[in-house]
Amino acid sequence: MVNVNKVIRNLIGADLLFNTAMGFINPVFAIFLVQSIEGGNAKVVGIAMAILWLTKSTFRVPIAYFLDKKKGELDDFYSMVIGFFIFSLAYFLYLFARLPIHVYGIQFLIGLAGAFAFTPWYGFFSRHLDHCHENFEWGIEISLVGFGLAGASFIAGFVVDSFGFSPLFVVSGVLSLIGTFMLLFLGKNLKFRRRDGPHVRIKRKRK
Repeated sequence: MVNVNKVIRNLIGADLLFNTAMGFINPVFAIFLVQSIEGGNAKVVGIAMAILWLTKSTFRVPIAYFLDKKKGELDDFYSMVIGFFIFSLAYFLYLFARLPIHVYGIQFLIGLAGAFAFTPWYGFFSRHLDHCHENFEWGIEISLVGFGLAGASFIAGFVVDSFGFSPLFVVSGVLSLIGTFMLLFLGKNLKFRRRDGPHVRIKRKRK
C-alpha cells in the first residue's frame, strides 16, 4: 500500500473541495444567467465565460514567472491561500448579482483569483509528489476530483429545481472556504525552504 505524504493528502483534499464547489455551479450557470439576471441570454453567458478564461489565462503566466523568480515557497503559499480565499468569497457575491455587468465583474474576480490560486497549487503538488509514486498520486487527485464533480453536478439540478440557485452559491462558497482553511494547516506541516527545489522536508514531531 502506497503511503501518501501529508502535504499531498492536504492538497488533494483542498482541491477536491474547490472542484466540488465548482461542480455545483458550472452545470447550471448558464440557466442562472438566463433566468435570474436581467437581460440574461446566450450572449451574456458567452461573454461571462470568456472574461473568466481570458483573465485567468492572461495573468497565469506572469504570476508563475514572478513566483519562480522569487526564491522559496512562502510566496507560493501566500499566493495560493489568498487566491483561493478570494475565489471562495466570489461565490457569495453571486447572491447579489442582478445585472450582466455584475456577472462580468465577478467572473473577472474569479479568473484573477484562480490565476493566483491554481498556479502555485500545481507547483506545490509537483514538488511534493512521493518518488516513484507520481502516477499513483496524480491518479488519486484526478479520480477524486472527478467523483466530486460528478456528485455535485448530479445534485445541482435537483437543488435548483427545489430551492433555487441561492443554496448552491452558499454551499459552494462554504466548501471553498473549508478548502482554503485546509491549506492554512498545510503551512504547519511544512518547513519552508529559502530556495526552490524538488523536495521540501516535512516537519516531524520530536519524540
